[in-house]
Amino acid sequence: MMNSCHLLYLIIFAAFFFGACEEVFIPDDSNYQSKIVVESYIEKSSEGLPVYLILTRTIGFFGNIDATVIENLFVKADSVLIIADNEEISLMDLCLSDLPPEARTEILKRFGFDPDSVNLNFCIYTDLSGKFQPKEGSSYDLKIIINDTVLSARTSIPKLIPLDSIWFEPVPGIMIDSFVQMICSIRDVAGENNFYRYFTGTSEGALIANFSSVTDDFLFDGQEFQFPLQKAEPPGTHFSDTLGYFRIGDTVRVKWCNLDKDHFEFWNTLEVSRTRQGPFSSYLRVKTNINGGLGIFGGQNCEYYTILVKR
Repeated sequence: MMNSCHLLYLIIFAAFFFGACEEVFIPDDSNYQSKIVVESYIEKSSEGLPVYLILTRTIGFFGNIDATVIENLFVKADSVLIIADNEEISLMDLCLSDLPPEARTEILKRFGFDPDSVNLNFCIYTDLSGKFQPKEGSSYDLKIIINDTVLSARTSIPKLIPLDSIWFEPVPGIMIDSFVQMICSIRDVAGENNFYRYFTGTSEGALIANFSSVTDDFLFDGQEFQFPLQKAEPPGTHFSDTLGYFRIGDTVRVKWCNLDKDHFEFWNTLEVSRTRQGPFSSYLRVKTNINGGLGIFGGQNCEYYTILVKR
């Protein structure tokens, strides 16, 4: 009886102690200052994707989010310049609302967006003249002027290490007659720090990056090897037995890119941070190369492949 009473008292004390230590934490964002976010890419590729830039601003943790708020996040710049070999190339703004429906759809697909999922009007800055032609091995500077604020960044176009071959094999471990896995081979260059990123999509849809789309060559420097390449799935896709595999008979596209180091580190830290959730996960700050703001000005050298999925 005495031991039972002691145990009861211990439970009550523990409940009181831990309950008394529990306190709701509400971050103080009263001194929050919004920052400019840059998303811009320079791509050398066979498809000639033009340089483009999107400007937005951050909102506080407790800020309300709706369609009006999102549209107001887009920022108008006084000047957006790409500087190469002491030559300045001005990027001009292009707004979706100014385009006819057919042109709007084509522009969104060309820049990797799903036209059916974009219901907002926003503007991008791009080279409408087609004068800017990125070169492998060259470096480029970005300069953005917004009122009295100046943002800057630098990137470069790395050497392209393409996929040697692409083929399909049965899904390992389970019997799925209508799906296969994609296998690729590559020959990494020895003695160099190489950084890779990939996208996949159907022949008519947008190319999207997988939830884990980047890697460096730390584990395979200088090697020739084969590896499976998963089908990229949009955020929120539910898990299934066919996740990451390709349907036989579909025509798919693969976009394979080499990135510069800063571009790789941005996506690597961003993708790792997405997987760190819950109260016991450690915080990871997403790296940026934007001086005076957040985001990425990234160089990439890409190749596009169109493949019929077959056994």
